[in-house]
Amino acid sequence: MAPKLTDPNSFLQNLVSRKGKSDLFGTYLTGVNILANAEEDYGYGIPFDEIEREIENTFINDRNDWNNLLVQTRMERHEFLFPISFVRSGEPYTVYFVVEGNKISSMVFIPSLTACEFKKEVVFFQALLKEVSLFAGKTPTTLRFTLGAVSISWDDLVDTGHARAVDITL
Repeated sequence: MAPKLTDPNSFLQNLVSRKGKSDLFGTYLTGVNILANAEEDYGYGIPFDEIEREIENTFINDRNDWNNLLVQTRMERHEFLFPISFVRSGEPYTVYFVVEGNKISSMVFIPSLTACEFKKEVVFFQALLKEVSLFAGKTPTTLRFTLGAVSISWDDLVDTGHARAVDITL
């Protein structure tokens, strides 16, 4: 029996390497859904001060939209879904914050990324959900990532043990 995967990145790596389609550059998979716990420390080793700066920059770049979203999640009693779209590192992101009573979760839509970038995405969106939940007075629960396309290069597959390097000499 295969060992239980305990974190979203391991799950993603395993899924793309087993179910993905191969091409000249590596393996890719489209339409991937991953679930992560908002409070879990997965031990990815991403510096928190770097994540804090990114969140601060994200809030500053779209100040009015974020202020509106923060106030709505705190004050609105009849709505339960709060969407926001923004650009981060040149990529468009859409996040839906879902309020259920005194709990809040998020659904994150990322068009494309490489699997090695996913650790940082998990930590960033965990911290973002915590920031929103703190302002709204809610408890953060889960994050659901929907990834349009995920790729892993052959070198990364070899490094993680999902593929073997073959030396072909002519």
